[in-house]
Formats: sequence, C-alpha cells, structure tokens
Amino acid sequence: MLSRIMSGSIRNLDREYDCTVRLLDDTEYTCTIQRDAKGQYLFDLICHHLNLLEKDYFGIRYVDPDKQRHWLEVTKCIAKQMKSQPPFTMCLRVKFYPPDPAALKEEITSPILLWRT
Repeated sequence: MLSRIMSGSIRNLDREYDCTVRLLDDTEYTCTIQRDAKGQYLFDLICHHLNLLEKDYFGIRYVDPDKQRHWLEVTKCIAKQMKSQPPFTMCLRVKFYPPDPAALKEEITSPILLWRT
C-alpha cells in the first residue's frame, strides 16, 4: 500500500515543472506549471501577477539550447515547445509597440512600454 502511495506522489512530481520568468524590470517570477499546461496559462499567471490588462503588446520568449530565441506559443503545450530540461527559464518581453502610445487605456502599460524603448 505504501509503495502505491509513494509511486503516485512521484508520478505527480513528474507532471509538474518549475518555471522562472524574468520580468521587464529584471525581477523573477517563479511558479510551478503542470506538464500539459499551455503557454496561455503561464502568460495569464504573469499578467495577473503584474496586474497587466493590455496583454496584446507582450509575450514570453525563451532561448533554446542552440541559442535561438523563440516566442512561446500560447496555444501549445509549454513542455513540448521547450527543448531544454526543467526547470524552465523564460523572459517576458515587449512583442509589439503601439503606433499611438496615447491610445493606451491602462496607466500601467504606458510606462512599461516606454521604459523598454
């Protein structure tokens, strides 16, 4: 019975990965994601942590073992996109800049975008 409980908990550990995302101000956000979590889940976690509502301008980027940069696709499983072994390390980056910064709705978004230019 104990072996069945132990093997179940080990299997659960295999289903979770530690993930660290470096934010725009060089601080780090660390979380645990499920093995089958999609990119949108992680992106939403980060946006919630930052209270960021205008998400369209941002994305998560990672570097593969060959030093190539890739945008994390929000519709695909994170673990399948990563070519490295966990724990995963990624970066929140500005993906698009608005043509008219005055049209931004949230006060928090404008300083973030302008700070990174």
